Amino acid sequence: MKEFNMKKMSIKKTMLSLGYALALSVSSLYSETDLSQKANDPTAPLMAVQLIDNYTSDYYNSLEGESGNSVSFRAAYPYKWGEYNHIARITQPYATDSPSGDTGLADMTLFDMTVFPASWGRFGVGVVAGIPIEGGNKQWSLGPAFGFVNNTITKGLNLGLFNQNLFRIAGDDVRPHTKISSFQPIVNYSLGGGWNIGTGDIQYMYDWESTQWVSLPIALQVGKLHRFGKLPVMFSLQYAHNFADKVNIGNGIFAPTPKNSLTFTAKFLFPTF
Repeated sequence: MKEFNMKKMSIKKTMLSLGYALALSVSSLYSETDLSQKANDPTAPLMAVQLIDNYTSDYYNSLEGESGNSVSFRAAYPYKWGEYNHIARITQPYATDSPSGDTGLADMTLFDMTVFPASWGRFGVGVVAGIPIEGGNKQWSLGPAFGFVNNTITKGLNLGLFNQNLFRIAGDDVRPHTKISSFQPIVNYSLGGGWNIGTGDIQYMYDWESTQWVSLPIALQVGKLHRFGKLPVMFSLQYAHNFADKVNIGNGIFAPTPKNSLTFTAKFLFPTF
């Protein structure tokens, strides 16, 4: 009888231990899901540094076999000014290959957005600026930025839109003036265990100067959150196909525009909860 009770207690302890381990596992899963969801939300107060490599395998209106590649550095920093929460972000691309053979730094983009909480998620209003760099379009540009993300429809799902608008305010007056609006759909779902799928960082771009869409992509991105010690890093791979095949640059001449591309991103996260 005593042996039976000891076995019973041993089984009970084992079950409690398994239950405790399962609870920890579920807790960890949800924390990974939450972090994965925030990592794919541009309105989330999350400090991050990204290294982005974009490879374009082929172009419209270009010689067969021509490809291109660019590497970008992007950093986002959340901060508070008075009573308001802000997110500042800088993006600096560098072209390593292109159909024209031109390489080097492209124009830098800066934006600052004031973020407001809502019952359904967050929305933000701010300003975006284009800073001319040698090799870019040599024009200073400025404009409004808007964005919202709904993260309450179901756990792990982000749905929203991010809009940036750049209009020339100074610089080279010979080239066509910068008058660009970009629209980034935010669609991302956290699968659990750090995995997520979505549309990635695609941009639908409209040129008001030439009154035409210059970028109309569809994309699929798969990402995985991995921890190196206490440092979480989001790795993602995105495939995109662009349907804007006839971007007219004047006199019936069509510019080389990306057709198919692959983008690899390593996003280092520094949570600021």
